[in-house]
Amino acid sequence: MQINFNTYSSIPMRGTTTKATSPIDKLLEPFTQSKDAKVPAKTLMKGINPNNNNVFDSFTKIDDVTRSINFVKSQEDWDACLLEEFEEFKVARREYEADKTQQNFDHMEEEMGDIFYTAASIAKDAGIDPKEAFKATNRKFFNRINLMERLCSSPSTPTPDTLKDCKDYERRALWNAAKRKLYDAQTLQYQA
Repeated sequence: MQINFNTYSSIPMRGTTTKATSPIDKLLEPFTQSKDAKVPAKTLMKGINPNNNNVFDSFTKIDDVTRSINFVKSQEDWDACLLEEFEEFKVARREYEADKTQQNFDHMEEEMGDIFYTAASIAKDAGIDPKEAFKATNRKFFNRINLMERLCSSPSTPTPDTLKDCKDYERRALWNAAKRKLYDAQTLQYQA
């Protein structure tokens, strides 16, 4: 079977068409509902809901499938893949900025999702739970901004009393100061 992918170049990314008329569904229909023994039924993705609100649960299941079919890459390939996804996102973002259509937004959003997926796969390869990595980053940003606010309101800091009133260079200086202080505190924690 030969597929002309140009036919599908205008497929909406987020299902803006109904299920009955979706070109993607029409393309996949022979593979999912055929009684012909020559066409395998879908089994690898059975039971996986890509629209699950628990995105990490869906990611883990889908990533396990990609690994089961030896779609796993070497670290060098992962690095190249991540760079490629960044480039694709940049192109999609430029397209959206030039023409703010829903289709262009959906494409940009999908490319950002590819970056997240690739980064999560890289984390998994390193033995890092992506969910825990996000939690750690959330804590880091929470603590850093909290400390920035305290430094900003301190009488010994020559800045306005609130971060919102700071100039860009003042915010950057507070960011770097908070980052350094928290790094030093973390280092002491590990030494204890």
